Amino acid sequence: MRGPSSHPMADSRYLLRFDDICPTMNWAVWEAIEAHLVPFGVKPILAVVPDNRDPKLMVDPPRADFWDQVRRWQGQGYCIAVHGYQHRYVNREAGMLKLNPQSEFAGLSREEQEGKLRKALAIFAEQGVRADAWVAPSHSFDRVTVGLLADLGVTVISDGLWPRPFTEASGITWVPQQLWDFQPKPAGVWTVCNHHNHWTPERLDRFAGSLRAYASRLTDVPTVLGEYTGRRLSLTDRWRGFSEFVWTHRVLGPIWSARRRLRERRAMAG
Repeated sequence: MRGPSSHPMADSRYLLRFDDICPTMNWAVWEAIEAHLVPFGVKPILAVVPDNRDPKLMVDPPRADFWDQVRRWQGQGYCIAVHGYQHRYVNREAGMLKLNPQSEFAGLSREEQEGKLRKALAIFAEQGVRADAWVAPSHSFDRVTVGLLADLGVTVISDGLWPRPFTEASGITWVPQQLWDFQPKPAGVWTVCNHHNHWTPERLDRFAGSLRAYASRLTDVPTVLGEYTGRRLSLTDRWRGFSEFVWTHRVLGPIWSARRRLRERRAMAG
């Protein structure tokens, strides 16, 4: 993989995001990841599931000190996002972003969504954790969700394929999440989303190499918000976001899905 300096556009910056953070995640891999983050002073977005009930996220025995860890991360400047409520999909709705046809929120009534959000935020509050942002499981939520987030005081959404953050009329600031691995990109703010539960040693090594290559381009959420809060979405943003959607989810998506199914079959066979 080429390093970022080989790309003709130099004004690209990157955020790191890790999803499915919960008491039963893969702790050995996470600790190895964090050991790579600390020397570079990286302050990632951590998408924390308030009350995980998804069996797919139950990889290790639950850590009794999980919320102590979350408070520590937030104290270190990590952006702690509320990642849904229980990470349980209840329908086949793709939501407003049309990325994945499954949802914990999209398509539900306002009352149902509000109940889940209030319970999720109550858990954060009970644990002394601030909800710095919203990350929807499977990127699936709708306009009702956005309105409720604004009402409940969660004013940052980590999602969308636009090249730069912007603030909409409701006061919500969208910090886009467009990538699932580091790659050279033109000017903009690019969030790389990671799901570490089933990383192999090879995948961890590749992450460490990419981190070294892109370290000078990494930023954090407070810096991005300081620069972009209040900015409106432009026509150029919309066009580039649409282009990113077509390339990522119509061209590359089927390839990634085939590779994922192959890995799953190999894991079951092994």
